[in-house]
Amino acid sequence: MNCTEKHLYEFEKIITRYSNFIRANILKFNVQKKGIDPEDIYQEVRIKIWKLICDEKKIKNHALYIKKIVNSSAIDYIRKSRRDEGLILLEKRKRISERKNIYSNNYKSDELKRNFKKITGIAINSLIDTRKKAVKLYLLNLTLDEIAIVCNWSRDKTRNLLYRGLTDLKQKLSDMGFEYENK
Repeated sequence: MNCTEKHLYEFEKIITRYSNFIRANILKFNVQKKGIDPEDIYQEVRIKIWKLICDEKKIKNHALYIKKIVNSSAIDYIRKSRRDEGLILLEKRKRISERKNIYSNNYKSDELKRNFKKITGIAINSLIDTRKKAVKLYLLNLTLDEIAIVCNWSRDKTRNLLYRGLTDLKQKLSDMGFEYENK
């Protein structure tokens, strides 16, 4: 690939002319909600345009071609994000299945353990739906930020629902005869 000043001039001309068009087409995918920085996609698009210019490919309709580049780049980033999320969830499930249940180690008999699990499940299921969802994900070792992403909630809403849900859960367990002491 032999890029010259002529290529650089053409590249700058295209980027200057289509910069807002590129950004608008990236934003239509709403990638910020998926945890993707639109600037990353913008840089990827610039790289692809640069390579096209250096390869001296003739483009008849710049807007249409750039739109295709933006679409494919955005879709690639979204797919990569989904793959990464899937790997993270898979790893979390693996860790959870390998761990012993640390919450029931204080009870000596298996009968008490089973009862505690059953009562905890009943208490969790009696929570308000949004709080129940936040608490269940938290008990699966998801962080506050991960719960917010999975549920498509803001961080503040997630924190609020989680803390209220945990408070409600402690109260319900207390009402059922299980006291929690923070030592």
